[in-house]
Amino acid sequence: MKHLELYIFDLDGTLLDSGKDIALAANYAFEKLNLKTFSEEEIISKVGYGAKKLIEDLIPEYPQEIKDKALEYFKEFYYSNPVIHSRLYEGAEETLKKLKELSKKVAVVTNKYEVLSVEILKKLNVIDYIDLVVGADTTSEKKPHPLPVFYTLEKLKSDKDKSIIIGDSETDVLTGKNAGIKTALVLQGYGNKEFALSLNPDYVLDSLKFI
Repeated sequence: MKHLELYIFDLDGTLLDSGKDIALAANYAFEKLNLKTFSEEEIISKVGYGAKKLIEDLIPEYPQEIKDKALEYFKEFYYSNPVIHSRLYEGAEETLKKLKELSKKVAVVTNKYEVLSVEILKKLNVIDYIDLVVGADTTSEKKPHPLPVFYTLEKLKSDKDKSIIIGDSETDVLTGKNAGIKTALVLQGYGNKEFALSLNPDYVLDSLKFI
């Protein structure tokens, strides 16, 4: 993988262990609406496609106006409390630093909102290692649509053949394949590993210590 020039990382479950904070925000929203709450495991199992989809998947039986209000409360809490329990995974900071020392291009492409993602990366003191952050609201489509990757390639003037996306879920593998770039699945985080492996990623990593 050292021959590549652009390394695109997913955020939640890949660089960032953020499950507790996402669960806190979701349950805050449900409590505000006097709805049932969920275990951290139940909430994490549905992470990967953005906050709107997370809320909709957790309370599918409720009308859209309730889901919209829950999303509003979710954002209210999470934007005010983005890093209570969230931590970088082991090896994440060292790998980002090493990639920059090797003059590689580094991007984060996530289905989390862009401003929130930048704020979290700043709080965790790794924003300086990252050339571009692309969130769910940066482009008109989000992962697994290839547009966020195409946007990244254009912005960073990178070649498809020398680029890779690294993530913990089927969303990331599908995104990479849809965009025609290399893919790496990290065996940590929150994604459905069985499904992700069935998509035949180019690389399978036990951790982020791959450089």
